[in-house]
Amino acid sequence: MDLQLMAALSNADAIASNEGEVRNVLRHYLAPYGFATQTDGLGSLIFTKRAAKPQFSVMIYGHMDEVGYMVRTITPEGLLRLMVVGGVKPAASHWQSVRVTTAAGEKLPGMVIRDESLPAFDQVLCDVGANTADEVSALGINIGDMVTFATEFSEYAAEGVFGGKALDDRLGCYVGARLLTELADEALPFTLHFAATSSEEVGIRGAKTATQLIQPDLAFIVDVATFQHPRERSEVNQRQVGKGPILTHFDRTLAPNRQLQQFVKETAAAASLPLQLDMFNGGGTDGGEAHKVGAGIPTVVTILPCRYGHCAQSLAQAADVDHMVALYAAMCRQMSLQLVEAAHTF
Repeated sequence: MDLQLMAALSNADAIASNEGEVRNVLRHYLAPYGFATQTDGLGSLIFTKRAAKPQFSVMIYGHMDEVGYMVRTITPEGLLRLMVVGGVKPAASHWQSVRVTTAAGEKLPGMVIRDESLPAFDQVLCDVGANTADEVSALGINIGDMVTFATEFSEYAAEGVFGGKALDDRLGCYVGARLLTELADEALPFTLHFAATSSEEVGIRGAKTATQLIQPDLAFIVDVATFQHPRERSEVNQRQVGKGPILTHFDRTLAPNRQLQQFVKETAAAASLPLQLDMFNGGGTDGGEAHKVGAGIPTVVTILPCRYGHCAQSLAQAADVDHMVALYAAMCRQMSLQLVEAAHTF
């Protein structure tokens, strides 16, 4: 696993519609390969590996945005009132280190605190060490500035385990980027797109616009998931770190294409790659909007397991990520016009 790339992606700060740092990391990493790039009107960044004589097109998705906050108001005593952007878990807003990114790009440290004696909308605050609103202004902080967790990417003592913020869904961005480099010199019968999408955490927005722009024949989503009880290690938990990628069969926003599900299972088995099988009634991914574009696009969702999510730090296993890249590489080498036709035929 390229831990340097993973660290750069994790450490980048990017809430919905403010994903420039992640776009820069991906552009820099993939620049030597000369892939065509374009953006949609929301900021999703799409890389394209063109086929000489494409029979169809495929798009892989991973969203760039992370959960975090925006500065909503500044109190007379110099605290920042924050608005939550995305599903930050309430417990994650207690005594955590954060950083404010100003409009000028300066990074300022702070601490997020939660005052539950206040109305719910006003409970989350950030202390940057100021004592007055004027001191906050002098720091260059303004309404609308981005606030993210300040957790730095790190490797754990346990072999292959790493932690960091925003693994949801910088892991998907990593898989898309590594897949393109893996296949860069291979001739494929289809055009391959990797969409690093905007604003998934606030309503799956970029996946819709990116899909409308590209109109792929098949859509493959790479996201992450955690189990609500991370200490559970029985068969009930099909999102276990170290047990391989996950294929989902259902979520709140998507009942995936059955032909593509079977294709993922058969490819994993043929390549001797581990595959966990899961489904959930809540939550959703980029697939929730991608599959509804046009007349409908066959879509399937694959997931990387993490421990802990929508908080200051998640834990993941390098082997799981490597297996996901290997699974997608194997699938790309097996995709055919017959698969596309089967996925579209009912």
